[in-house]
Order: sequence, then structure tokens, then C-alpha cells
Amino acid sequence: MRESQIMFLQYLTGILVLVFGSFHFLLISVLSPSPEKILYIYNGANATHVLVGGTLYYTWVKAVYSSLIWGSVFELLLTFLVYHVFNGFRVILSELIPGGRAEKIITYALLVVALVVFIWGSRTVVVSLAGGL
Repeated sequence: MRESQIMFLQYLTGILVLVFGSFHFLLISVLSPSPEKILYIYNGANATHVLVGGTLYYTWVKAVYSSLIWGSVFELLLTFLVYHVFNGFRVILSELIPGGRAEKIITYALLVVALVVFIWGSRTVVVSLAGGL
């Protein structure tokens, strides 16, 4: 893949991280369909977040994270974040340590680490969807 295509994906995933990160933020504040799923309420006057009822219950969090729709959103957010973060590291390290051989080592090393992070994060989403955690 050409570097211009890789950087296009970098910019695209940056935008998608903003979009899906916003969904994640809205999930825990505004979009939840019932009061039991709202974790925080934003108090604009004091610019603070307040826990609903003063207590964060495990069952409320579990209800959010066991939803297939939100699990899909979390998995997409994870995918975009992993690509964006590790490709960003790759670009920075490649500029700091120039050279064809160094660039290949950096690319493959970060690819392995990114895959481990992605698999572990995906495992967490799947376990949450299955009712675990």
C-alpha cells in the first residue's frame, strides 16, 4: 500500500474516532433510553459530571456493555483507535529513525503489538456481550 493511501486511512480513522468516540460519550450521558443506563449527567452550570443517584451500579454498566448495538460501536471504535494510534506511532518512529531496514522493523513490531491490543480489546467486547465481566 502506498504511503499516501496509508495517510488517507490515518486521516479517515481520526475522523471516525471523533464520530464513534462522540457516540461513546453520548451513550454514558445523553442517549441512553432509560435512566438506569445513564451513568453521568453533565451539569452545565458547574461544568461537572454527576453520577445518577450518587451510585454507579454494576448492573447498569453491564446492561450498556451487553447491548449488541453498543458492542458493535465499541468494536468499531477499537478498530479505528488501534489503526490510528499505531500508525501514528509508526510514522513518528519512522521519521525519528530513518532507513529502509529500520522502517520495516518498526512497521512489523508495531503491527504485532497492534494485533495483540486489538485481540485483547475484542476479547473484552465479546466477553461483555456474552454477559461476562
